[in-house]
Amino acid sequence: MKNLFNLIFIGMISFLIISCETISDKILPEPDLSLLEDEVEIYRSYEDVDNITLEVMQSNGLGARIINSTQTLLCQASDVKVDKLTKKIIIDFGTGCTSPEGVVRKGKVLLTYSGNLAFPGSTIITSFEGYEVNGLKLEGTRVLTNTGINLATSTITMTVKVENGKITWPDNTFATLKMNQVREIKLGAQGYETSVIGTGEGKSRGDYNYSTLITTPLKLTQTCIASGIWVPNSGVMQFIFKGIKSSVDYGSGTCDKVGKVTYPGGSKDVTFD
Repeated sequence: MKNLFNLIFIGMISFLIISCETISDKILPEPDLSLLEDEVEIYRSYEDVDNITLEVMQSNGLGARIINSTQTLLCQASDVKVDKLTKKIIIDFGTGCTSPEGVVRKGKVLLTYSGNLAFPGSTIITSFEGYEVNGLKLEGTRVLTNTGINLATSTITMTVKVENGKITWPDNTFATLKMNQVREIKLGAQGYETSVIGTGEGKSRGDYNYSTLITTPLKLTQTCIASGIWVPNSGVMQFIFKGIKSSVDYGSGTCDKVGKVTYPGGSKDVTFD
């Protein structure tokens, strides 16, 4: 009987040790953070397109005063053709040129608009023709729709929808995405501030499915973007990647490239280049 008790006791201890090791294996390892880094690149690239679109629309009398009139995101070598009869705009960066902020763009951004973007209900459909920004090739269609304007707070609300999105890196690896967002753009004396909520999904560069959810609105300001910092100043985005749920918290308003990543078993600060 004593020997039987010892065997049972040893078996229970072994089971507990194995169970703890199994739980530890599932919780403690740091997840693959490459998706977060890629997502920042994707976000920055499409955000750049939005800013170009808003500047071109405004400078041609087709949008609200969002970008300061003395600011330009376009390089001198770029060519903008506006056809108000067909309501189409071609922004051509040729074989490549560098903006005053150091952003290198090449190829064409194609815009089709329904009317002045300042008016509720107006839309802009953006597509690309051999377009690259800082070496990343963008594909797909992006639709901006003005869903309302609040004159009291100088705020424009827009929906943003990306279909068949694809971004290709110089090594020919690529990620795909589909995105639905709601953006509030508030105009002020110091420039605009954007607040973003929404969801996204697609396949990562490693061909893994992923999904995103903004759980606390992401905030971006014109002053930070103008200084070259495209990382949100604040807000929280949740990721599900390789079956693991994690999130990145961009802080409480500081203009920097730092975010705190939280995952099962731990967290760490990450600097996004």
